Amino acid sequence: MQWEAVRASAQWAAYGDALGFITELTDAAGVRRRIGRDDVITTVPWKRRIGGRYGRDMSLPAGAYSDDTQLRLATSRAIRGDGEFDAEAFAKIEIVAWQAYSLGAGRGTKAAATGLMRIEAKWSQNIFATKAARYVDIGGNGAAMRIQPHVWAARDLANWEHITRDVVRNAVSTHGHPRGILGAVLHALLLARALDANEIPGPKQWRTVVDWLEEVPDVIAKDEELAYLWLPTWTDAAGIDFRSAAASVANECRMALEAFDSAEPLTPSTYSALVERWGGFDANTRGSGTVTALLAAVLAHAYRGSPEAGLLLAANALGSDTDTIATMAGALLGAVTAGPPPGAVQDAQVIDSEARRMWDISQGREASTFAYPDLLHWSPPRATLDLVGHTSMGPALAGLGPLVPTGAPATGSQATYVWGSLSFGQSVLVRARPDLRPLGENMLPRDVRPPLSRQARDAPREQQALFDAPTYLARSADQVKTGLSRSVPGATNERVLGSPVAPIEEIVQELARGGFTPEQVGRALIQQMQGGRYSVERAAAFAGLLARAYRPSGQ
Repeated sequence: MQWEAVRASAQWAAYGDALGFITELTDAAGVRRRIGRDDVITTVPWKRRIGGRYGRDMSLPAGAYSDDTQLRLATSRAIRGDGEFDAEAFAKIEIVAWQAYSLGAGRGTKAAATGLMRIEAKWSQNIFATKAARYVDIGGNGAAMRIQPHVWAARDLANWEHITRDVVRNAVSTHGHPRGILGAVLHALLLARALDANEIPGPKQWRTVVDWLEEVPDVIAKDEELAYLWLPTWTDAAGIDFRSAAASVANECRMALEAFDSAEPLTPSTYSALVERWGGFDANTRGSGTVTALLAAVLAHAYRGSPEAGLLLAANALGSDTDTIATMAGALLGAVTAGPPPGAVQDAQVIDSEARRMWDISQGREASTFAYPDLLHWSPPRATLDLVGHTSMGPALAGLGPLVPTGAPATGSQATYVWGSLSFGQSVLVRARPDLRPLGENMLPRDVRPPLSRQARDAPREQQALFDAPTYLARSADQVKTGLSRSVPGATNERVLGSPVAPIEEIVQELARGGFTPEQVGRALIQQMQGGRYSVERAAAFAGLLARAYRPSGQ
């Protein structure tokens, strides 16, 4: 596998996403409103309503990408320098933080992200059932679209078992239907074949990979966390056997391929007919993980000599899942294409940087690891609007670090929207409160936190808060100018005081605002002692911070 192939795969995947994002879930009139013409021919600046019916029309730059590329970058960051995928950091930090800046997210992935905010939820234990969605019914392409980094970082592209294991560990954090899980495996192994052989897999290779889908239960059985944590809870919730479910999905794929004539040229009309035949225009099946993977494979094979035309065909098939089919086809086509895509791609340097890190890992070279917050102390806000907060370093996004506003804020009926840049260069359009609330330092990456005092460095980690008093944060000029700031209310926040897992510094700040009344102090202390694991350490740290912050009247 060559560096140029990995780089092009990443760039063409993002380009396909950007093209299809313009036409996603709209008709010709909608495309005309967005870009001034009926079809897409390249990436251009455009406007889109963000935040649903009551959101705002926001300007997007040329090459702006959707949740497909956002979650692909998140997957990449969660792959450590030694090649191991940090499934827990991906699920509990990346997916949770993504809710603050997601663009074009699917209903299933959003429901799963909400589930992962629960304290008890883990990457392997995100079984949920709400009015909006059930975990075991989420079979869309939200996993398949993001798993390419597992292939780019693979040290042996022929080791399908290892690639499959990591892809499944990634997928099950949000997707519980076999179509969503196995669609991700299908796309990953087709990409592995493309990179390994330097050619786009054809019909014969498609069938070989489809046959492999029936081996996935054996891969799961060899992984302790999948076999002993995820599988039993999934089986109980789904009420079926995963092995039989995998065989059923593989048979669905075989039947789809049997009805496809690979010798027929793939024109706009024949492609549209194929999408229709496979349910790609039906709202109930449009985003199926397996259907999307197969459509991307067909497009990539038919247009292996003209990748731009293939992605434009996908992007202009209005009514289909334009961005995800195009992004997955782009990942395949880029693997065998010399050179970058012909249009602008937002954050091209960030995409290159992560692609290079994946390739370095695949070659056994030294590579960096993202310094996520310590999961032991990770306790994100309950409201997604509070994932963006203020710190001693200014605005920040929980889990990912400092956020520098790069545009003027736009206020909607429920949130403020503003473009910003993270410290590693990624652009995000965040949704936040007009007046930001404090974001605890335990929500920040470990390499961007203010330095600890010498006493704190020498103390056990769970006692370090005893030695460094909470920092009371002031509004900076930049925060005032951008609207990303906080005005401190006079009343206490009862949600914070009643939580056993809220950041201790935030609890003490709320007590200070309420005048340290004995009732509130006592109740907050009891909550810390009832906080489960490390409750004693939390109670001790709470008492230490309280003693430092308390100032009796007259002093």
